[in-house]
Amino acid sequence: MARAAGPSLVAVFATLVALAGCSVPLMKSGSGERTLRIVSHELAVGESLESLADDYYGDPAAAGYLREVNEIPPDESPGQGAMVEVPASETDLARYERRTEAKVHYNRGILHAGRGELSKAADEFRAALRIDPRFTDAGYNLGVTLMRSGDPVRAASTLRQAAAVRPLDPEILYALATALVDAERQEEAVEVFDQTIALNPQNEDAIFSRAIALLDLGRVDEAVFALDAYVRTFPAGQWADRARSMLSNMTLSPEGGD
Repeated sequence: MARAAGPSLVAVFATLVALAGCSVPLMKSGSGERTLRIVSHELAVGESLESLADDYYGDPAAAGYLREVNEIPPDESPGQGAMVEVPASETDLARYERRTEAKVHYNRGILHAGRGELSKAADEFRAALRIDPRFTDAGYNLGVTLMRSGDPVRAASTLRQAAAVRPLDPEILYALATALVDAERQEEAVEVFDQTIALNPQNEDAIFSRAIALLDLGRVDEAVFALDAYVRTFPAGQWADRARSMLSNMTLSPEGGD
């Protein structure tokens, strides 16, 4: 799970300068209020247009709007030190301040998690969420931390809340499905795996895990079909040998069905 595997610390401090006298466009995303100012934001380590759009507007997809405002080509990704003009209303600025405060705890949580201090990490991620309940990275990492601590039920509850904020985020959905499997709620897990795969048809882990969940449920025919499809799609995948072995044990060939 990429967000939990040694993520970079999210920068807390950035250069913010209100530019007077600028022609300010109407917001296309975020609060919907008329923009009051343009903020000049210097990208720090770990920041991107997507994270900036999430911090100010609560919507990573608004990165496209920031590209338009700053005339950044689609194939360019501004890095550390780049200055980005962010049209912001008072609501957007308040959202950014709240997220910045929450990131102090989030960063501490990342440090604790990296040291294996899971209880302390969970406490910090919870503190971040108390400040900013829509901080989905904190919710994701809290969920993963709870899974690693052997508490899949609470992990699933936490990840479901994150998924409610980001229903089209395949990483969050995959983590939720995995937590549901660990909590022995395979029926729900299969449904969430289906959502994950619909969003990312090449999610190898989700495709294989869904097949295992179907097998756990006793839906053998569906599991065989899913394993066969997995082998066909990922003949050299990380789970391919295991899938072939499982199919062989069920007296079926991975090429069966022709």
